[in-house]
This record gives sequence, C-alpha cells and structure tokens, in this order.
Amino acid sequence: MEFRQEDYSRHALKQPPHQQFIGRWQINYLAFNGPQGTSKPPLIVLGGAFQNFNSFKYCLEALLEEVSVIMVDLPSLGDNEQLAPELGMEDLADLLHQWTVRNDLHKVSIMGLSLGSVIASTFAYKYPQAMERLIVTGILPKPRKSWRMLLEESIRVLDEARLDEFGQAVVLYLVNHARLGETAISDTTRRLFHRQMRSFSSNEQARYRINARRLLEVESILGYPTCPTLVATGEFDSFTPPFENALFAARCPQATFALVEGADHVAQLERRDECMAMFVAYLRGQDLAQVAGIRPFALGNYERIEHRGEPRFAPCNPHARVISISRVDGSIAVDVPVRVRDMSFFGCLLEYDHQGFSLAEHSRDLILCLEGSALRIELLVFEHGENTMRCLFKHGRFETAYELKALLEDESFFRCRFQTERQHGEVARIYRVG
Repeated sequence: MEFRQEDYSRHALKQPPHQQFIGRWQINYLAFNGPQGTSKPPLIVLGGAFQNFNSFKYCLEALLEEVSVIMVDLPSLGDNEQLAPELGMEDLADLLHQWTVRNDLHKVSIMGLSLGSVIASTFAYKYPQAMERLIVTGILPKPRKSWRMLLEESIRVLDEARLDEFGQAVVLYLVNHARLGETAISDTTRRLFHRQMRSFSSNEQARYRINARRLLEVESILGYPTCPTLVATGEFDSFTPPFENALFAARCPQATFALVEGADHVAQLERRDECMAMFVAYLRGQDLAQVAGIRPFALGNYERIEHRGEPRFAPCNPHARVISISRVDGSIAVDVPVRVRDMSFFGCLLEYDHQGFSLAEHSRDLILCLEGSALRIELLVFEHGENTMRCLFKHGRFETAYELKALLEDESFFRCRFQTERQHGEVARIYRVG
C-alpha cells in the first residue's frame, strides 16, 4: 500500500486519516511534508489518551518548519476506534516498528506525549538503529502504588456509569487545581474537557479501560533509550511529577531534562508557544536555555529534584475522624478518631492510636471528616506504618476541590506549611545548564 504524504493545512486535520493494516491491526495516520530539501528523518507524533489529530492544529506549523511530521493513531489510541485489549505497550511499539519498516521509514524521530511517551520510549529502546531523536513528556520510570490506585479508581467509577464524576475526576487529576493561579487554565477549557469525558461513547469508554489497563500492566519501563532524548513536563505536573520524569532522564545516557514553567501535565496546551519552541530547538540541536519559559537542568542534577510537588500544611486543630459508610444498609461501618499530621491538595498523613478496622478491607472507602469544617473528603490509603496511614484524596467533584483549596489557604485553619528551602532555593540553582 502506498504511503501518502501531503502539504499541511489545518483543514487536512479534519479529514479522514489514511489507514493501513499490519495483519488485522489498523493504523491511522496523516503525513505532512516538512521544509523543502530537508534531509532530516520525519517526526512521528504519538498523542495522549484524549488527543486526536485535530488537537495539534496549532502546533504543527512550528514543527513543519523543521521536519516532516507523521501523526499516528495506533489501535485504541486517539481516534482509532479499533479495540485491541490484547495489545500491551510493548506490542504497540512493535506494531509501530513493523509499520515504519513497511513504509521504508528507516530512521525516524518520535514525540510521545503522556500515554504515548511509554510507546515512544519502548520503541526507541528496542530499535535504536531506527532512531534519530526522542521527545517524551509526562513519563514514569516505574508507576507508583498511589498512581495505580487512581487509575483503578477511575475504572471503577466508569464501570459504575458515574460519567459526570468520572469526567470531573479526570480533569482534577490531569489539571493541577492547586496551581490554577500559575497555569491560568480557564474555566471554559476545563468545562470543555469535562464535557468531553462525561460524554464518552461506549467505544470511547472501552478504549479508556483498555489504555488504563495497559498502563497498569507496566511494572516498570522496559529499558532506557540510548538515542538523544528530551524529557520534559510542566513544573506543576501532579499526575506524572517532575521528579519522576527526571528519574527517567537520569537513566538515559543522552538525555536532556527540562521543565515548562507555569504548566502542569497538559503543558503543550497551557504553554503551547513555549513547548513548540522547545521541541523545535531540540530538533535543531540548539541550547534550550535560550528558550523563554523553559527551564533545562544541568546534567548530573536530574535526580536532585524535590519529590514533594505541593506544600503540605499543618492544621491548627489536628483532630479528625475517618468513617466508612456500609454499602449494604448505609450504616457507619468505621468511625475512628485520627490526627492530621499534614495535608496537601492531593492527600494527607494521618496518625491514630487504635486502628479499629481492616485497612485491607477499607483502604478505598474511607472518608476524612475534619473537626471544625463541614468538608468531607474520600480517601485512598496507599501506605501505612505502625500508627500512620498516608492517603490520597479521591477528587471527583469540582465543588469539593474548590472547598479544599480554600480551606488550605485559610490561615485560621492551617497554621504553617511544610515546604523545604531546597524546593524554593536549590531547585532554582541546579537547573542552570553548565
């Protein structure tokens, strides 16, 4: 089958994509010519779970000034409606390689965003001879337990047909609501994102489950690419935090790590111009320190980034309770006094004298009730010690998220922040390249 490449126009992104089959697996693509006379290998773009080709309509012009661009949707990704639950991340990387070989794409660069970053990095690790450069954003070297619990919870909410809550939860975890002042994502943008999630068709719901389970099956990154690699994310990314992206970069022999200032997990939407300038500069081999809004880190400092992304607060009154409501008859199944050692927008550390319940049985259904506040927050317990438990907040309602944010900012309720000098000072110092 002939591989088709054409000149770019924004209108072309709304046209049906070209389709090719590798065996029974369908691959959708659009390929656009780069600058005349370019000898650089084309750039394959693999988007995240909720991105289609039209999501890149404001981005391609900048990339096409440097290279030819091929946008690819593998089975179950983007707008490719083919369900492929049996294909894992490595299988998708192998399928992409078979497709490049079929089309005589002997060497390529790949950009993988969010979920696409796992496929892109796996391709680059397994087929180094086919790689020119790699760009990944929002990647994890080893999915942590708390991250897995969030994905599992999202599947449970979707399975229970609570689509409105599902949509709010997706927005609340991909968009850092604790940093709306810095990222400046508009209410309109968040509402549109929410509407997209809560309006999922049966096919889109099935593909969400498939992609979530693909991620849950990843025990750790298969291996680390040896080609020149740019690893980047937003400085306020709460879904795949900067330190985890940096850990990935530290294990790649030719990696550059950079933060997009004033952005979170969806940096390419929030800081589009800065991200495109960064990607183009990297493809040209230019110094990222010269790109406005981009903070490259000095080689050797990648693993020194502060793990704590958000400040933690100590309440003036630490006394609280955790309860659990029985699903059988609505009675109180658990009611235990606790003390709040610290809290952030995303979770808390609780202490107790007597546990009085089975964490194995109730790790996903506890509710935190703060003394002196009407706020009630559902918990996921992902770690526990002798008399402590560390919990995530189950964000699934915008209203509750706003109430929590306002409470954390209330100095009469929280007396201080636990935020290290390293987070403010040392990070600012070590990012400088040199």
